[in-house]
Amino acid sequence: MQDLRLILAIIIVFLTGWGVYKKYNVNIVLLFAGLSLNLVAICFGVEDILPKGAKSTGFIGFDLFEQLRLIARSQLASTGLIMLVAGGFATYMDAMGASDKLVTACLKPLKKLSKPYILVGCVFLFGNFLGMVVTSAAGMAMLLIVSVYPILIGLGVSNLSAAAVIASALVFSYAPSSAIAVIAANTAGIDPMTYLIQYQLPVALPAVLAAAVVHTLVQKYYDSKIAPGSGVVEIDTSELDKKKERAARLPAIYAFLPLTPLVLLFIFNKMVYKTVVLDVASAMFMGWVVAIIVDWIYRRNTTEVFKDGFAMFRGMGSMMTNVVGLIFVAGLFAAGLQTTGLIGALVDGAKHAGLGLSGTSVLMSIVIAIVTILTGSGVASFTSLVPLAPSIADSFGGNAADMALMLQFASECSRPLSPVAGVVIICAGFAKSNPIALVKRTFWPCLTALVISLSLAVYFMH
Repeated sequence: MQDLRLILAIIIVFLTGWGVYKKYNVNIVLLFAGLSLNLVAICFGVEDILPKGAKSTGFIGFDLFEQLRLIARSQLASTGLIMLVAGGFATYMDAMGASDKLVTACLKPLKKLSKPYILVGCVFLFGNFLGMVVTSAAGMAMLLIVSVYPILIGLGVSNLSAAAVIASALVFSYAPSSAIAVIAANTAGIDPMTYLIQYQLPVALPAVLAAAVVHTLVQKYYDSKIAPGSGVVEIDTSELDKKKERAARLPAIYAFLPLTPLVLLFIFNKMVYKTVVLDVASAMFMGWVVAIIVDWIYRRNTTEVFKDGFAMFRGMGSMMTNVVGLIFVAGLFAAGLQTTGLIGALVDGAKHAGLGLSGTSVLMSIVIAIVTILTGSGVASFTSLVPLAPSIADSFGGNAADMALMLQFASECSRPLSPVAGVVIICAGFAKSNPIALVKRTFWPCLTALVISLSLAVYFMH
């Protein structure tokens, strides 16, 4: 009976992967996958599927949905709230033009570089820095396309080289502004700033630097294989001109507004200023209010300033539909994997094979990378598996943050390697090329980042 239960669970997992691959709505796929897994567990005699300490409704059929309610309530009160506020803040910064001002300010030193392929590597590093503020890969791509892309093309870099470095610029995203990073931190039960400083940065910085060097070499090599000038595509600079004009009208202080929450969090956290600890959502709210006040002092147009300020709530609504709802059903799916005994079987198999926590984490990272390449979305694969990190880490006596970190980086490094990823399709379309040709340019830099990040994560395991 135990074997049959595991076989049915595996079949549901494969059907889930097939549904994601077929581009069915991920939220609904994971919803029914989670319900099905828990139903299998009930049919095979599992009497309690609710989280530890939760009270049953009295009817196990209703407990299927009570489980979803409890997961949603727990996530919304912690991880979900931070993601809602961070998404809203990013939307407001874009609406008021502060993001454009920050990009414009950071671009000035880059424009002074005369060597095009050195600039390619710098753009990659620049994109990673902006990843502290801009958390959407597609959003980052559009931002860099209208600002950096024309500079690269003007220096003689091919359209594919420029598109490749932009498509892979957000190869890592960082707490506390990134939804994925916040999910990883909260899953591991640690503060997002602790996750950033103690876990992310020691692993990400060497990987990013190495990937930047590889980008420089790879793009120069591929461009040397094409006739001079033949790889350059004429581009429409009208959108760039609009953003430049808008940013030029704003005072310099606007460039610092997107960084306000980060500065506050770097100062007021458990590792720096121990007597005053600021929550991520609180810092985002403070940054929002400060930005509204600064904007009003400058523009003195209450109607327009308040209209832009309301973008915070629009961004929160968008984050709710795009990400927060997904973590609800992903949590249900992960719970189903546990109640069917599939995760227990996986851990036992890993122990017998002598893999340990590091080997199991690498194995799950490879699975996430493959799913991400096939589907183009690292969010679905990451959110569906990362809730399992605490229980698996406990089984090996390890730290859940180490596994969560590896799963996060695997999902993000693999996204630019997928020809069906949204950011790849956007950049390929802008470069008037096909996604496969673009993926050839992103392959080695992103693979370098993935291998180095996973290797360092294993080396630094706590």
